[in-house]
Amino acid sequence: MGNITRLTLIKLLELILVCILLGLQYHTYIGDLHEQMLATGTFGGYLIILVGLFAGGIMATPVNRRVDLFFSLVGCALFIAVGSMVISNHQYLANSSVRDKYMAKGSISIIEGFIFLVDAILTFRGEA
Repeated sequence: MGNITRLTLIKLLELILVCILLGLQYHTYIGDLHEQMLATGTFGGYLIILVGLFAGGIMATPVNRRVDLFFSLVGCALFIAVGSMVISNHQYLANSSVRDKYMAKGSISIIEGFIFLVDAILTFRGEA
C-alpha cells in the first residue's frame, strides 16, 4: 500500500469537488451551449484524469512531476474560466432554484481552480 501524502489528499479533495460539480452540471444543463460544452468537458475530463492520478498516488506509482504540473495548471485555468462564465451568465435565469445551483456551480468551480493552483505549487516545489 502506498503512502498517503499531502498531494494525495489534495487529489482526493479535487476528485470530490469534481464529482459535486458534475452533479450540479447535470441539474443545471440549460443556457449557453458554449458554456455547457466547456463545463461538461472540463468536469468529465478531469473526473477521468483525477481518478487516474489519485489511483496512482494510492498505489505508490505516481505520474511524472511535469505531467502532474501540466494537468494542475491547465485544470486551474479551465476551472476558473468555467466558474467565471457560469457566474456571469447566472443573472439571466428567472428560476431562483436553478440560479442558486448556478451560483454554487460557479463558486465551487473557482474554488477548484484555486485548489489546482495550490496543487501545482506543491508539485513544483517537490513536496510529497
